[in-house]
Amino acid sequence: MELAFDSSTWPPARLFAPTIYPYREETLSILSQTRVGIGLRGWRVGCAFFGVAVVFSGWGAAPLEAQQWRARISSRVQLVEGQVQLLDSVLATSPDAQFATCQTSQEYCFFYRSGAKLTSYPALLDVDLNVFGFGVEGLRFYVSTRLRTDFGNDKFWPRVEDNFDLLAGYLEWNKPWFRLRAGRDYQVSGLGFYGYDGGSAIFRYRPWNVAIEAYGGWGLARGVPEPVNGDAFNSLGVFQPTERNYLFGFRGDWRPSRNSSIEAIYQREIPTDRSGVSTERVAFEASWNPTRAASLAGHVDYNLAVGEWGKAGVSIGAWAHRMLFLQGKYIRYRPTFSLFTIWEAFSPVAYNGWNVSVGLPVRNDLDFNLWVERRKYEETGASTSILPTTDRDWRVGGRVGWRPQAFGVLWDIDGGYWINSGFGAALHSGDLRIGLRPHEQ
Repeated sequence: MELAFDSSTWPPARLFAPTIYPYREETLSILSQTRVGIGLRGWRVGCAFFGVAVVFSGWGAAPLEAQQWRARISSRVQLVEGQVQLLDSVLATSPDAQFATCQTSQEYCFFYRSGAKLTSYPALLDVDLNVFGFGVEGLRFYVSTRLRTDFGNDKFWPRVEDNFDLLAGYLEWNKPWFRLRAGRDYQVSGLGFYGYDGGSAIFRYRPWNVAIEAYGGWGLARGVPEPVNGDAFNSLGVFQPTERNYLFGFRGDWRPSRNSSIEAIYQREIPTDRSGVSTERVAFEASWNPTRAASLAGHVDYNLAVGEWGKAGVSIGAWAHRMLFLQGKYIRYRPTFSLFTIWEAFSPVAYNGWNVSVGLPVRNDLDFNLWVERRKYEETGASTSILPTTDRDWRVGGRVGWRPQAFGVLWDIDGGYWINSGFGAALHSGDLRIGLRPHEQ
């Protein structure tokens, strides 16, 4: 459910921390076949969030007309189920031993079997607030917060015990030829999502359609609004950095024409004791829309710290008919890790793939989207406890969007379902989002 007062202030989607799987003393527990969706037993959570949203919308209706502040509230409830995998054993002389991992001269062979099903109901409530009208043109204050809990019994979803996050909070002064910010902010670019506590400055030269940005401060963990040496990462033990990072970068954007743009970004992270380099990367992006019915875009990034190419991709989209939109993508992805963690030592490998999607806008308020994707992973050289079945990953799915007007409000209903068949397992997942705008913008 969403109650939107001003969509222009909504920040990009935020990422969860990596999933931490539960561990029990007597077994090695691994989640598989995870399903995400709306749970019927989570109706109490939805009702509670809806009540907060209604109160918030009534509180914010009058000030919106004076253009003094605007707010947006968004809530999400999920049902997540996981199948625990238990480590078990059989006699080496058993016929079933051929499906297990056996060591020479060992009496028993080991294998994984399905255990109990875990259920969790993670719930989020995001509140964003824009305050302006201080008597100085272009001056505003922005804050974005997140409340988090879990209404399930198992509570294995990551960070559900961390009930509050300050996602962003800064003071901004924006004029036609420059923009200044100070506070907690984030950068979303071809390098990914990076947050920091600091400031940024943008200079715009209108005659050449050029914008140059410099930003920096104390870096936050990637995708999580917490410092890397904070309590949220104590479980890393000896691998947790003792110092925060400094993060700084430069970004340039040039629009040679109304329908094209070129962007370059350089970003570096170093520990606060300046003992080395955590990350150092560059990225380039370009897009071109030769007509209103066609588009071409591409991006690539390079990891200067280790001398490796990272992500790359190109996409082509076109309206084949006024009711048929086609898009094709080529994708290359290689994970990037800080040099002050152990993960880069494992030499993460890349995958290559393609994606084809079809959009069908049946009516102005109803549209469908179907897509298929295939990924091929490079050789890892790592051993596994299960028999490899493929080095390819297939994904297929679809979405439906419906925007009716009823009861004096504009509804935004969006649902999707997709299937993933890959290495050793398959995944079926669905989601549903309901938004509404109770007041005219």
